[in-house]
Amino acid sequence: MLEFLRRHQVLLSSGAFLMLSFVLLSANRGGTRRYDPLGAVFLEVMRPMQSVTVQTTGSVSSLWSRYLALVAVSAENDRLRLRLRAFEAERHRDVEIELENRRLSRLLGFRADVPSEGVTARVIGRDASGLFQTLAPNRGETDGIKPGMAVVCADGVVGRIAQASPHAARVLLISDHNSGVDALVQRTRARGIVEGIVDDGCGLKFVKRTEDVQVGDAVITSGLDGIFPKSLPVGHVVAVDKRGQGLFQYAEVAPRVDFSQLEEVLVTRGTVEPAEPGDAPNG
Repeated sequence: MLEFLRRHQVLLSSGAFLMLSFVLLSANRGGTRRYDPLGAVFLEVMRPMQSVTVQTTGSVSSLWSRYLALVAVSAENDRLRLRLRAFEAERHRDVEIELENRRLSRLLGFRADVPSEGVTARVIGRDASGLFQTLAPNRGETDGIKPGMAVVCADGVVGRIAQASPHAARVLLISDHNSGVDALVQRTRARGIVEGIVDDGCGLKFVKRTEDVQVGDAVITSGLDGIFPKSLPVGHVVAVDKRGQGLFQYAEVAPRVDFSQLEEVLVTRGTVEPAEPGDAPNG
């Protein structure tokens, strides 16, 4: 029996499937409801796969929507950053304009107190070599600038014009070792010469040893050198040296003006009255 089944298994299987087909056709021919057991099995098998497909499709759609939303938010953030930078740049410009207006207002107010004519100028350069203490204003001979004219600001004495060309000039600061300003100790009227020293400071020289000079004393211009108007602030005494047996004492002076922060200056003709013979420095 088993041998017969093995020999004719193909024929028997084909016959069984054929009979099953006839049975299904006969069962479904007469009624509206079809009998399809394979279809039911297929639905059961496909149901989990369809659920997974639907969930996956929903997740992908949600992720895509979130990605598009993030892209839109990122673009909006970029636009807001650009606007914020523009606002910050505008605010910085406004602050700079306000500070410049304050400096110019002080300079114009100071100009009203200077007894001679003056020309306002903007600082556009400084000595880069370190050998000289100089700066360059944006004015020249065409603006009335000439060598020897005094350069001041609202805080006090800056220096004098050392060179001039038609549209530029060079200012020798009072902190340069080649400078010299006839000055007074405001408290005692002791007279001397303010000269620059190597460490960007100043020294008050040729002051009689008998004169009273103390740390903290204000030093002002005497107006006797024919360059600087009288009573302009020069600086204050930070050290006094009376060592030695000479006729003079020496005082170290800190300039009133911070030259590294200087942006605008006033160039003035100074005084034109010659110094009287008795007004030479003490000594």
